[in-house]
Order: sequence, then C-alpha cells, then structure tokens
Amino acid sequence: MKNEESKSRKMDPVIRKCMKHLEIIGADDKTRQIVYMYMKTLEDKLTKVDEKEFDHQSP
Repeated sequence: MKNEESKSRKMDPVIRKCMKHLEIIGADDKTRQIVYMYMKTLEDKLTKVDEKEFDHQSP
C-alpha cells in the first residue's frame, strides 16, 4: 500500500486525473493499464524534448 501511495504522489496530475476518470467509468484493469502505459510514454517523450530544448538554450 505504501508503494502505491508514493507512486500516486509522483504521478503527473493529468495522468492521475485520467486514471481517476477511467475508474469512475468502470474501465477494467487491462484498459487502465494500457491507457497509463501510453500516457506515461508520452510524458517521457515530452520530458526528453523539454530537456533537449533546455540543453540548446544553455550557453
């Protein structure tokens, strides 16, 4: 249970909200897992893009 709590604290607010909505509409576990996987992948890609842009701005 502690691990789940710490994971949810680190989770992006948009992903957390999406997962909550999936729970509300009664999506099954497999659907929630797939949606989370794609959202997390997108978040990781966006983070990499942000890091690259930051690196290019540094003198």
